[in-house]
Amino acid sequence: MIYRRLQTISWVVLLLLLSLAVQAQRSPSARRQRRLQAIETDTLTDTRRGPYTVVVTAGGGLSYYSTHLGVPDAIEQPRLSRFGTPSSLRVMWYPDHRLRVGLETGWTTMYSYRGEVAGENTHVYVSAVPILVVFSMPLGWLTGTDRSVARRMAITAGTGLYVNHSRLDYQGTVMTNTNSLGWMAAASYTYPIGRRFRIAGELKWFDAVAVENAAFTAELQLVWRAFSW
Repeated sequence: MIYRRLQTISWVVLLLLLSLAVQAQRSPSARRQRRLQAIETDTLTDTRRGPYTVVVTAGGGLSYYSTHLGVPDAIEQPRLSRFGTPSSLRVMWYPDHRLRVGLETGWTTMYSYRGEVAGENTHVYVSAVPILVVFSMPLGWLTGTDRSVARRMAITAGTGLYVNHSRLDYQGTVMTNTNSLGWMAAASYTYPIGRRFRIAGELKWFDAVAVENAAFTAELQLVWRAFSW
């Protein structure tokens, strides 16, 4: 009788040991399965595109005409001005990678001068309206810290058309427009002031190649993240 009880207990212990061994073999597989599911979930998360943002930037500042300024010899006592007050408007698309694309326009003073011709006052004023396709890229890859200066800096370049406007006031007013291909290059620093607004400072070089008009500008800008999806 005692022998049968010991035999029964031995079988129960053996079954328990077999059950524990099977569970121990299944546990790593279950863990591996959970890990695979987590990897698949992360992969699906990483492959989703977005967010995309449309950003509108408007600003103004001071410009300096930086190329040769030719004044006709007929103008007496010329008074030159290389400074102006430009303004700009830029609409950019921010995708889910670093390279951004958009359009820029505005109004840029080139130069002006006053003088006299045969005793009559004369005034010449030249400005330009850029219509450019622009590309921008932040310098975030230079450092990994969110508060670093480099992550808030960006470089921008573009090319397109300049509509050059000339006005001559001498015994009446004569206005002419000349189209010219050109380019632009800029560097900016942006500082957040809210969830959807930023302020930025930008140094920019405009160059209307065909008419040899170029200006260096310094602008203060308001950056608005219009909407995202």
